[in-house]
Amino acid sequence: MAESFSIAQLSGAERPIKIGFVLIPDFPLMTFSTALDSLRQGNRLAKRNVFEWRLISIDGKEARSSSGLALQTTAQVGETGRFDVVIVCAGINYRRSYSSGLFAWLRKIFAEGCVLGAVSTGAFYLAKAGLLNGKRCAVHWESLASFRKEFPKCLATDDIFTVDGRFLTSSGGTATLDMMLYLISAIEERDLASQISDQFNHPRIRRHDDAQRMQPEQRFGIRNAKLGFVIRRMESSLSAPVEISELADSVKLSPRQLERLFRDNLNKTPSRFYLELRMLRAKELLLDTDLSVSEIAEACGYESPSHFSRFYKQHFGETPAETRKADTRSRMSLA
Repeated sequence: MAESFSIAQLSGAERPIKIGFVLIPDFPLMTFSTALDSLRQGNRLAKRNVFEWRLISIDGKEARSSSGLALQTTAQVGETGRFDVVIVCAGINYRRSYSSGLFAWLRKIFAEGCVLGAVSTGAFYLAKAGLLNGKRCAVHWESLASFRKEFPKCLATDDIFTVDGRFLTSSGGTATLDMMLYLISAIEERDLASQISDQFNHPRIRRHDDAQRMQPEQRFGIRNAKLGFVIRRMESSLSAPVEISELADSVKLSPRQLERLFRDNLNKTPSRFYLELRMLRAKELLLDTDLSVSEIAEACGYESPSHFSRFYKQHFGETPAETRKADTRSRMSLA
């Protein structure tokens, strides 16, 4: 089908729009529920079946969410009927479920004209299928660095959701509601999307380029604009740390003035605060991804795995390998 096909061409259909949700093991339940219930609410408010949906798994069996709740699916990848939209829902440990059969099916249905969506780490599947090269996509901020490293030809953003041709991608969480409201507006009408938003006590349908994360001023309880700017720069440059003197210069302060600002507001030096951001990011990657220690070291701005491991042990009192081993034991005990 021609690339000029757009989501808007789904509007005006006299039949229900058929939407498939591919549930990858460990999918985030809240994100999926937000997507599904927006359609259910749309049918209720429109007083007709605007949307129909099916739950799909790779093997046709039940799909278990990251919270442990399992959902019975009604279709298997490759053995389903035609869909207008297919949305891949994935969360942590997404690499464990990479499937050549799923990738081939995604390519097939896209070629047939299907709109493809992804939430949270679902974008990894579209990219792995070779569909997102040169396309904008939204990825959860925790996985953004990993995605950019694995798929440098994709235009990964920190927007809450993106729309690029027949691709819809959400960074996950509540941003998925905003993505679905965009989809509903394109298919039906904005008035219906606004009614759904009201029903969910969602006072504002956010733009795609709204920030994913709370601003530093809110998260750290600070009011100084220069301090907030510096923290944002730190958070966006964990893989390539910026010199403290350069950070100070960016807000027209001397390094000593910046240090005083950090101490007065956060009771830490800029260097210590920066280190803690990098260490917390490293621990998140160790616990939530299958990246090697070498890859995590690079993602957090360290020249070598040994250099990274030394700082990590100083900070957390255990090596990266010990953190992963303890997490594996904990998961096995809960299984």
